Amino acid sequence: MTGTELVMSTGDSDAAWEVWRNRLSAQFEAFDAQDVSAYLYILADARANPDLDKLLVQVPRLEWRSLWDGTVLESYTDIAPYLIAIDRFAFDDPRDLQSRLVRRLWRESSGLHMLTWIWSPLPIQSLAEHFRSFCRYSTPDKRAYFLHFYDNRILGRLRAVWSAEQAQAFLLPCAEIWHRDRELNEIVWRNDAGAVDAVAEGEQVMTAEQHMALLQLGRADKIAMQLRTMYGAMLDHFTDLTLYQRVSEQLERASRYRIADDDDLLNYVSKGVVIAPLFDEHPVIRERLVRAMSGKQTFRNALSCIDADVLREVFRMASDSENAGEASHD
Repeated sequence: MTGTELVMSTGDSDAAWEVWRNRLSAQFEAFDAQDVSAYLYILADARANPDLDKLLVQVPRLEWRSLWDGTVLESYTDIAPYLIAIDRFAFDDPRDLQSRLVRRLWRESSGLHMLTWIWSPLPIQSLAEHFRSFCRYSTPDKRAYFLHFYDNRILGRLRAVWSAEQAQAFLLPCAEIWHRDRELNEIVWRNDAGAVDAVAEGEQVMTAEQHMALLQLGRADKIAMQLRTMYGAMLDHFTDLTLYQRVSEQLERASRYRIADDDDLLNYVSKGVVIAPLFDEHPVIRERLVRAMSGKQTFRNALSCIDADVLREVFRMASDSENAGEASHD
């Protein structure tokens, strides 16, 4: 296990797929009963599936669009976000290549946040144009940023910082959007106002406060990714979720010392993840951090060149704490 969630056995996966497939079929029927026009689309983040562009061209009669078409990122087809139209009748036949594609994407997304399921009355070209307008946003100082909302984690952050009007503008042409939250729970985002046959126009704009809030919400994921690059196999025992939780805890602890610089935060958090979660409770380390907080030394110096004997004591304190916790559960 290297940073992903546990993989299901083949039997469990087959059973889970049938549950999901039945849920999609039931939703088709529910929209029919409500006289709601809705096609099913999958928005796939190919950054989590780099061979997706090669796979799509092999499926006959499949309609799909890259949300990066017509942008400066257009040539990066191996990591682009793809909007894929799922033909209802092809999906009903398990032998059809479209149905098999859906199943494959669903299986490969296990433990990931790479798929968004979208129900909309719009044809694929119009819907792609709508979502393409959300791939970038600008701030009042005229700076522009790419927005990877097709990663469910980022969509969750956006929903936390968007105004009600901005969220509704994103949802406008959709009857429902299904995505996963941080813990991989399935979320149904329903358009209570009803889907509208219209698309968003122009580049999206966020306030400086929204931009900073979005960056803050993404800081734990950014540091977790940096740590995996830095430490490699040393962190294989962490799932993505547990590493994110550990990093979030360390960021909260770092805030007590008012650590704000990105490099200082990475330095602090890495010690809390790799050495011990409560490493800063050692008297020597705590004193150094307090001195840095008061400006008597830098956080870089406070967190560097820590005596080997001190680190051994930190390891011992962590081990004693773990042993005490295990004994209390016996």
